[in-house]
Amino acid sequence: MASRLAALMALVTAAAPMLHTTPLTAQEAEPSPVDSSPPTDYQLENARVIAARAERLFDAGHFRVALAEYTRAYDALAGHPRQYFVLYNLAACNERLFQYDVALQFYEEYLRRAPETEPDRAQVVAIMSTLRALLGTLVVDSSSPTSIWVDDRRLGTAPGRWLVPAGRHVVEARAELHESQRREIQLGAGQQLQLRFELERLSANTGPRPTYFWAATTLTGAALVTGTVFGVLALSARQDGRERAAYYLDSQADADRTRNYALAADIGFGSAALLGASATVLYFITDWSSAARPDAKRPASRGPTRIQLASSGNSAAALRVVF
Repeated sequence: MASRLAALMALVTAAAPMLHTTPLTAQEAEPSPVDSSPPTDYQLENARVIAARAERLFDAGHFRVALAEYTRAYDALAGHPRQYFVLYNLAACNERLFQYDVALQFYEEYLRRAPETEPDRAQVVAIMSTLRALLGTLVVDSSSPTSIWVDDRRLGTAPGRWLVPAGRHVVEARAELHESQRREIQLGAGQQLQLRFELERLSANTGPRPTYFWAATTLTGAALVTGTVFGVLALSARQDGRERAAYYLDSQADADRTRNYALAADIGFGSAALLGASATVLYFITDWSSAARPDAKRPASRGPTRIQLASSGNSAAALRVVF
């Protein structure tokens, strides 16, 4: 009996470690799967949302609003390697707005930044060739640095040359402190149009000439000297009158002379103060720049705009817009 009890106790002791062991769960038994999906490109996703809205506007014929939305999408992709994709859409919007020169610039930028593997590069080159055939060249010269605007769109600063869509346009020359000029032109495809603007200054003088300041300064000095001289004479006559009065030799004529000297001195000093104040005001309002150009002449009168047409090729066929 004792031997059986000892054998049972030995069996329980050997099985005790197995009873306290916890089995492995499925998570512990197998490693967690690695998420192999690429991270979300929030910058690209945001641009796609804006571009989708722009596409709907484009399909509805609202090309100017679509252009604004595509511009937003382009800005949203600042620094992104796929930003150049939007350049094609910006060019397409400008095509529909008949701004072929701007569209050509966007297409050129697209080809410059797109990789050589892009499948539509040949198509873009063909579109650019068509657009160039629809443009004329505008060459503008001016008598002064002038801002050139075509149909309320700024091209740049004259002198310069620009590609402009063929057709009728209004060219305006603007310059600070000059009267602007507007010219209506008819530019043919493949033609070169040369313009020269002679702008008239709105105001030749921006203030009094320096001559007035120097005249006021000179008169101030003269009045000050006059007042000083008569002041000295008045004091001298007064001293003489006191000495003569001590001997009862003073007279009414001496007193009148002293009074007249004093009055003349007061007038001289008063005039000097008034002229000095005038000279001070003139100092601040005088056009000192006129002194630096003593030989400046009156601005030349406005001359007619000189136009020279020089054909540089044949006009192109109708534009084939491909999106």
